[in-house]
Amino acid sequence: MNNFLSDEDIVHIGDTAIRTYTDSIRRPYSPRQLALVYEFINALGVSYANLNHAGAVDGFTQKLLKGFMVDFFTDKLTLSAAQSRCQRVISTLPISREVANEAYFYVLNKAAHNFLKDGFISDDEQRKIDEYVNSLTLPMNDLPVQLRGSEIEKISQASILKNFERGILPPKDINVPILLGKTEYVLWAFNGVTLYEEKIEREWVGRNRGMSFRICKGVYYRTGGSKGHAVEHSSMQPLGTGTLYVTNKNLVFHSMMKAVKIPYKKIIGMTPYSDGVEIHRDGANVKRMTIQGFDPWFVMNLMSMIAE
Repeated sequence: MNNFLSDEDIVHIGDTAIRTYTDSIRRPYSPRQLALVYEFINALGVSYANLNHAGAVDGFTQKLLKGFMVDFFTDKLTLSAAQSRCQRVISTLPISREVANEAYFYVLNKAAHNFLKDGFISDDEQRKIDEYVNSLTLPMNDLPVQLRGSEIEKISQASILKNFERGILPPKDINVPILLGKTEYVLWAFNGVTLYEEKIEREWVGRNRGMSFRICKGVYYRTGGSKGHAVEHSSMQPLGTGTLYVTNKNLVFHSMMKAVKIPYKKIIGMTPYSDGVEIHRDGANVKRMTIQGFDPWFVMNLMSMIAE
């Protein structure tokens, strides 16, 4: 009887070995680690695609890319040196641009988190981020869904806020389905948010005391009892889901069913939540509004600048 390992067995063993090795290595990473995995893959004698079917090789490759880019943000490598090492990895163990970007965005998100710990980004930190993003041509205007609302968005927003404070506005060539004033510019757009408006319902209530007498079929008369009084019930009713445009003059909610413009000069207060903001507007009998589905960090910082 012949004993042998099938290709499926070899792939399973190789997958496990690569994952175990990936978990064991620590920064700083060296060319020897890359060469070791490359030699191991060649020695297995199975196709690269089969071995990487569950992403084991991609996981190892991403870990190296993350390590080299972390070394850039911690000033252990220049960006050109970090990119050179990343390119060597990718040319040895090919991965898609999308998978590589996952690693680059991961590092950028970590860097943004550290930079924002003190509440703002310094000019030097902003230059470092801009150099990183521009050199890697990362699509900051089309972030993956899982990164929306992340620290990466905040660093882009922080840059816009800093420019706004200096009187620098973004170009007015953005196509948006709302009418802008002559000196109005869109600073940011939050997609998939829901607008709620306060709805007040009134009903007449009162405790009944006394006796009822039947006058005729279906007609009763109750004597005595306390006086009735009106009771109000307040609730927030959804008006639709759409996009919140933040301009230099207004908050504009736009959806297929509803469009609402809220001028900043009419806002007398805002209550931020983890996933939205409640807006208090000036005027008689004005109802409260809540916009849910976004991190209000950018809006609150913008309003603080306008209020100064």
